[in-house]
Amino acid sequence: MARSIASRRAARRADLQVESLDGRLLLSVSNLPVVGPTYPNDPQFNQQWGLNSPSDIDVDAPEAWTVTTGSPSTIVAVIDSGVDLRNPDLVGRLWVNPAASRRGKIVYGWNFVNNNGNVQDQFGHGTHVAGVIAAAADNRKGVVGLDWNARIMPLRTLAADGSGTLENAVAAIRFAVDNGARVINASWGSDLPDDDLYNAIAYADQKGVVFVTAAGNDGVNSDVVPIYPAAYHLPNVLVVAAVDPAGNLASFSNYGLHSVDLAAPGVTIYSTYPPRTYGLLSGTSMAAPYVTGVVSLLVGLHPDWSAEQLVQQVLATVKPLPGLTGKTVTGGIVDAAQAVGVSGSGPHGDQYVSLPLTTHKIATRSAAIPRTPGRRAQSQAAAFLPARSTALVARPERAGARQARPAWRGGVRVSASA
Repeated sequence: MARSIASRRAARRADLQVESLDGRLLLSVSNLPVVGPTYPNDPQFNQQWGLNSPSDIDVDAPEAWTVTTGSPSTIVAVIDSGVDLRNPDLVGRLWVNPAASRRGKIVYGWNFVNNNGNVQDQFGHGTHVAGVIAAAADNRKGVVGLDWNARIMPLRTLAADGSGTLENAVAAIRFAVDNGARVINASWGSDLPDDDLYNAIAYADQKGVVFVTAAGNDGVNSDVVPIYPAAYHLPNVLVVAAVDPAGNLASFSNYGLHSVDLAAPGVTIYSTYPPRTYGLLSGTSMAAPYVTGVVSLLVGLHPDWSAEQLVQQVLATVKPLPGLTGKTVTGGIVDAAQAVGVSGSGPHGDQYVSLPLTTHKIATRSAAIPRTPGRRAQSQAAAFLPARSTALVARPERAGARQARPAWRGGVRVSASA
């Protein structure tokens, strides 16, 4: 970590002015071909404003899907609280752990909390993130993810109360890299730096793996108050802030002209949620998987690209938003269509007509915002926590939200939320 955060960010900003990757001209976002949108038949797609919105405050997913819906060869690691193994939109979308599956028992990913193969989500956070990335498409059920074909590698590092350890996070990153993941979603953070965490992300970079992480939900300037791993500005890292449906930086979202790369939809995001249902959550934790999904689509198109090439393509093809000027490196939100080489829907957006299918009645309530853990003298005692959130949680089967509560584990204070 010899270079300063500012110098690394300055280099990244300069990189955006370079138009070539291995002799291939980067996409010119002002002269991209226009294509028609491709819509899925999933009944709650009309509630996923982040994918498609009449106001065009979205990632232009329908236009991207006309070009690609992803590749089953792409593995996306979700380092989080696990996944709901019985959710109809996640069944069949999970990576099988060949080393742990035996005698007819299939194991998906790995549970680093209990050191076993049970990755069933008891907290909800990981299930929601996984659905944004890769919920099944065209199955006439629930929602749809950005990548219709990629496989999710669920790596459980958060317990039922949302707590976890930095040691398990580091182990999960290395496991993901060694088992074929091309992109890692890390919707969590700590207020302390750690050499092992930095080195694990650097190892991912060496192996061509992109690391997408949430900017954090303290509403602060990350140039001044860093959060980790978002402050590790390695070439393979993308740091994501959150925007609301109006295109404004979310009130809770961290920002930083030099420390936060781009933004994505992160307020009232509708996705998969346990048990076997769907819900609304808000947070940079929800914004990060939009970017992860776009990277996954790119990997399917360009499996030979390096992590840095993938990162630079995402950064060079954002959709500028006035509300992000001076708040992020790029001043825009991720745009799936432009990233894969076509124009988005334009300023008037897509006029999607929802399918005449039964939808869930949703009840919402606000979830608590955990307090930021105090700083500790030694990095090995760093807390590992999901990126904090002002969350709206919808549970169609019963009203009410899982409340996020600060806790103590192993002498280290941790806290978790959506």
